[in-house]
Amino acid sequence: MLYTNEIDEQIAKFLAGECSPEEVSALQQWLAESADNQLYFNQMQKLWNDSSPTPLPRPLDVEQALARTKNKITAGSKPVSARRIPMQWMAIAASLVLLIGAFWFFRQDTALPMESVAATTSPVEQKLSDGSVISVNQFSQVAARFSNRKRSVQLNGEAYFAVAYNPERPFVIEVRNVSVTVLGTKFNVDNRSSPQKVIVSVDEGKVKVASAQGEKQLLAGDQAIIDIHTGLIEVRQTTPAENVTAWASRKFAFEDTPLSKVIPELEKVYQVKINLSNPVLEQCRLHVRFDQESIEHIMLVIAETFSLKLRVINGQYYLEGDACSD
Repeated sequence: MLYTNEIDEQIAKFLAGECSPEEVSALQQWLAESADNQLYFNQMQKLWNDSSPTPLPRPLDVEQALARTKNKITAGSKPVSARRIPMQWMAIAASLVLLIGAFWFFRQDTALPMESVAATTSPVEQKLSDGSVISVNQFSQVAARFSNRKRSVQLNGEAYFAVAYNPERPFVIEVRNVSVTVLGTKFNVDNRSSPQKVIVSVDEGKVKVASAQGEKQLLAGDQAIIDIHTGLIEVRQTTPAENVTAWASRKFAFEDTPLSKVIPELEKVYQVKINLSNPVLEQCRLHVRFDQESIEHIMLVIAETFSLKLRVINGQYYLEGDACSD
């Protein structure tokens, strides 16, 4: 498998939180093409994580330096296999990562530290330096920079935040043209499910969302849906059965929920394929709660609940039966 400078730049943009939704989708498709692509990404991600940018003593023309480094890559190396990366390429790649990281750093604020988290095919959880814990959903990125007065976060995609309480340092998340401000609480911010909207769902505490149309205060159980084009903020109540944060917690509450809705949620969280042998089974209604159970256990419970036969073939699950028996 051969790789070009273009894919290296795309990976670096993703890790810096600079990718557009279209670029994230393209990278996701590329990763799904082969295990080699995923391995290559993992190697580049390790380089990125090991090369945290730091302030430099004088201004740097990052654009020109990046161009020079890319010219060296073009002139001095060939595309390489993901399974074995020569030390010379590792050094050049590290330089490229440092330069792009510096570019991101200088664009933000040279006086503030930065922490970044990026997830690809699986969610990633990380504790930040202020004690807050974030879970970053698939193909999403978070870049955080803290000062003595403020905790600023840039989000691309979806993440769940358990923010450490600190009334003297507000925690402010910027996603597209929407800002979310808290002191300490638990909530989900989603610009991944629908790129044209930002969805904020509050589990605990109080959250303020702001857009060009004004601001709204949200309490536990509230959900704000903000149109990124008009800034219009719609507030509604959520129910446990909506499983808004199941992707992070793996806690599900199904209350009279048809399998036609249950199955897509399970497929999304566990990254599996579930098949129904009979379309009638889509109307089977499930009443159950799961708390961090394995997908194998969940599938057995569903099969036993409706007296269905469960088969597993090549990693895919098959539920077979003529009707719902509950």
